[in-house]
This record gives sequence, C-alpha cells and structure tokens, in this order.
Amino acid sequence: MAFSGFKKNLGKTTQFLSEKMGKTEGSKVDEEFSEMERLTDATAKCMENINNKVMDFLQPNPVTRAKLASQATYARARGTAAEIQYPQTERQVGEILTRSAQEIGEDSCYAHAVVELGEGFMKLADVKDSLDCDIKQNFIDPMESTIKTEYKDNIQGHRKKMNSRRLDYDYKITQHDKGKVTEDELYTAEDKFNESMQMADVGMKKFVQTEAEEHIHQLMALVGFMKSYHENSLRILDEVQSALQGAAYEAQQKPKEEPRPIARISSIQKPVNNVNISSPSEPRPMKPAGPAPPIKPVAAAAVSRPVPSAKALFDFEAENQTELDLKEDEIVILIKQVDENWFEGEINGRRGFFPTNYVDVINPL
Repeated sequence: MAFSGFKKNLGKTTQFLSEKMGKTEGSKVDEEFSEMERLTDATAKCMENINNKVMDFLQPNPVTRAKLASQATYARARGTAAEIQYPQTERQVGEILTRSAQEIGEDSCYAHAVVELGEGFMKLADVKDSLDCDIKQNFIDPMESTIKTEYKDNIQGHRKKMNSRRLDYDYKITQHDKGKVTEDELYTAEDKFNESMQMADVGMKKFVQTEAEEHIHQLMALVGFMKSYHENSLRILDEVQSALQGAAYEAQQKPKEEPRPIARISSIQKPVNNVNISSPSEPRPMKPAGPAPPIKPVAAAAVSRPVPSAKALFDFEAENQTELDLKEDEIVILIKQVDENWFEGEINGRRGFFPTNYVDVINPL
C-alpha cells in the first residue's frame, strides 16, 4: 500500500515537472469553471481587504494593535482571557483636559468649560469602544470565520485535491498510451478528478452566489454600527455644545473685578530700632487703559440656576436681520420672551427673534 502511494506521488511529480518544462500540456477546465475560480478568489480577497481596513479604521496604530493581539494571546494561553481595550485617542484627550482644568481651580468659568469638554471626549471614547466591540464581534470575526471555513478550508481544499487528481489523471493518460495503465485505472482516475472538480464548483457557487445575500447583510450590519456610532457622537457633541454655551453665558454674567492699585515695595532700607527693614511705599494707582464698561449686578441665584435654553424642533429661516435662523436639534440660549408667539435668543453669538412654537424649552426663563 505504501509502495502504491509512493508510485502515485512519483507519477504526479513527473507529470508536474513535465508540464512546467513544456513537454506536455495538462487537462483544461471549461471557461465557466475558470471564471468561477476567478470570481471566488476576487470575492475572498475583497472580503479580506474590507476586514483589514475596517480594523485599521478601528485601531489605527499598528504597533499598539500588535501589542494588544500579543497580550490577548498570552492571556488566553494562561486561561485568564479578559477584554483588552484599544487606548482611544479621545480618552487620552479627555483625561488631559480634565487634569488641566483641575489645576486652574473650580471657581473658574473656563475651567468648568474645559471639564465639560473633557467629559465629552471621555463619552466619545466610550462610544468608540462600543463601536470597536460591536464591529469586531458581529462583523470582523464572522467574516474571518467565513473566509477560513468556506474559502480556505472548503473551496481551496477541494481545488487543491482537484489539481492533485488532475496530475494523476494526466499522468495515467500518458502511461495508458504506453500500455502501462489499464482502462479501469484510467477511468478511476478520471472519475476522481471529475468528483473533485464538481465539489469545488459547488463550493465556489455557494460562496459567490448562494451566500451573496448573507455577505451583503454583513455589510449592512457594518453600516448600522457606524450610523449608531455617529448618531451617539452627535448627541454627545450637542450636549457639550449646550454646556459650553451655558458656561459662556455664565462667564458673561459673572461680575468682573475692577483693577486695584498695587503696593510697590521700596528698595530703601529704613533703620527701626537699629534693625533694617523694608517698608512699602504709598500705593501707586495703575494707569487706566480706558473707560471700563458699566458692570450690571447679577443676583447670586441667577448665576447658580440653569441657563435658560431651548432645542429647535424644526428649521426656521429668518426673513430679516432681526430674526434668528434655527436648525433642527440646535440649542438656543433664551434671552427673553417678547410675547406668546416670539422668543429672543442667541446661538454662537448670533442674536435675534424666533417663533415660540418652533422650539422645545429645556430650561425656562
């Protein structure tokens, strides 16, 4: 049995070398089969490219990505596999902003705004982590499994066996012509070659045609995850923008300290009871830079209560310079209610009037 297998492999090798050297020509498959092979290989390559580029999008740093993969492999080997998250840039920015704001102090309106922005970046990082997890579990891993089991193990396995049996069949044709192989042996080799080609053909058509709908649904799932990510990111950015508008309004209304004269320390030493000490001279008023605008006093309760604001329900197009354009879901700071039909408000420095029924009041006046 072992000698028979060795003899068959020797015959395949002889046929392979003979074809490579151009002495003989092997059996050809039909054009439809060749086209199906080309289409199958192109589809599998496309799927692999999508997977690789999506992973590059989720985890753009290749060094960090390789390090995480190594850590995950080591953890699985030790039986302590745990979820290892990619260090999102948004989280790093959020941590730096929050830490820097703490150094300024809690009483600063600017520090409060920086904290709001930092927390917004942290929320964006959480949303990115969720996107990373969803796409990996529901898109990348299933597609990798499809490529491995359906294409590499199944289709490529049948095609490799088909090529091996073709070499055996073609070798036995030449040996049959020399009278060294019987008709039965030749027919048996031909049947095995046709069987492998049929199985490869069935697998390729299933991969390219029957499972095409499943492949498209995978792409739809990817788009769904991306859409959800951007919707959540937009919601977070709207909240941050609203908080920053509130911080700007609070800073605008906060009483400003007037410049005060600064006492200058004299460099002249005066003896007092035989002890030399430095005495401050009379305060020298600072030169005013110009007339300061009048400061409006603000009650303490007005600073602490929420900034009056509203959210636009619909788009509103201003018809003159006194009116304020609104975009759906935009946050507007309320200044006053003119009457039951009109508000006066401000968005990013733009100020004007707009209808009351176009907004949903978040914090009333």
